[in-house]
Amino acid sequence: MENDPFYQTLNLVWERITHLLFCERSCLIYDYLGSFDEHRFDFLPLPEEIQRGFPNNKGYSTGMEDSMLNAGMAIDICILRAELFPETYGECAEFAGKLLKGMDLCATVHGRYGYIVRSVSHRDGKSCYSCSSRDQMTFWIWGLWRYFHSSFSSGKERERIRELVVMLAERGEKEVIPENDWSILTLDGYPDILNKMDHVQPHEILRLPMFYRVAFALTGDRHWERCYHRLLPRALSEAEGSKPWWNHFELSQFLLTLSLCQEMDPRPEFVRIARTIASIAEQNLREDALPRLEQWNGRWSIPAICWKDSQNIVLARQGNGNVIGADGRLDLRMRQRPGFAERMDLVRIPGNLMTGLLLAPDYPVDDSLLTRFRQAFLLPEYSGIYTCAMINMLNAALLLLRELRRKSGCSGSSS
Repeated sequence: MENDPFYQTLNLVWERITHLLFCERSCLIYDYLGSFDEHRFDFLPLPEEIQRGFPNNKGYSTGMEDSMLNAGMAIDICILRAELFPETYGECAEFAGKLLKGMDLCATVHGRYGYIVRSVSHRDGKSCYSCSSRDQMTFWIWGLWRYFHSSFSSGKERERIRELVVMLAERGEKEVIPENDWSILTLDGYPDILNKMDHVQPHEILRLPMFYRVAFALTGDRHWERCYHRLLPRALSEAEGSKPWWNHFELSQFLLTLSLCQEMDPRPEFVRIARTIASIAEQNLREDALPRLEQWNGRWSIPAICWKDSQNIVLARQGNGNVIGADGRLDLRMRQRPGFAERMDLVRIPGNLMTGLLLAPDYPVDDSLLTRFRQAFLLPEYSGIYTCAMINMLNAALLLLRELRRKSGCSGSSS
């Protein structure tokens, strides 16, 4: 198989993620690179800039806004790769263990245990932006769940994962109250819509119940089971609500949530909702995301530029029109070079949607779409991609390969 382009590409993307996107100093995967050498993370913010919440309190546009999304997917990649290619088990286990350390860091480094920050500075190992999001927390808990149930985990690591998950559950129980606008508070003590866990949109309403259910599943503490069941009936009802338009993040994260909920608590409601959402994701993949990737014939190689050097500064407005947030700060965004975001989305959107489809409980993905995605996976020039978009594609490709092997009745095999 080593001469098969598909398997060669799987290995190439793995090498790019583990040797370039991953930072050994922080055990985190950052979002993009300024180069392919030892200076590739030099453009990331300085600790004093992070501590001031500059350019914004989320770290948007800086390259360190989605480390927990990246880590959750990368944990899954390690587990899938080791299962599919047993000869890679050692390196997959080693890398997954490093990712676990980075995820632990993001939950504890600030001293406000259970608040999952997006990322941590590679310069001092402690500076972090104050505003996270329920999406970061979702991939964080997904990654911990997958690691806990993998053959990688030691008894000590499983005990630590239990502690970390309970920290998040306790944070949610304490802070998701009307007085905080149903939000887990930011590091500096403010409610924020990105951290809001109740009275939210259909694809978001199951996140907090899921956190409680994971805490119960890993600890056996009936308190968390009661918290879960107290929220579940209304959450299931609201999760069936419709939306006029869905983006790829919403679809894939909703399907991941439904997958984990169904794994812990099998019930028809999760499957029914997942079928509806998966059908929307499949349509988007077939009719938009894959055609755009398949038609691309330009260059992929656009390195990130330092956000401080950008000539295109945007002042973001909140939903109410204000430019000043609850914390009294402006929200500045810096755009990258023309084409940078377009190329990133060309790769990560198909990966996100296919990952969601293959995680969706009891949703059959037909062979024609699997074959089409397998071919599309080969199109990007991964050796010239400077972004974390390749993580989404690799996760989807490994899930696809597992599905193909399941259909053919095969198990692990050498590459």
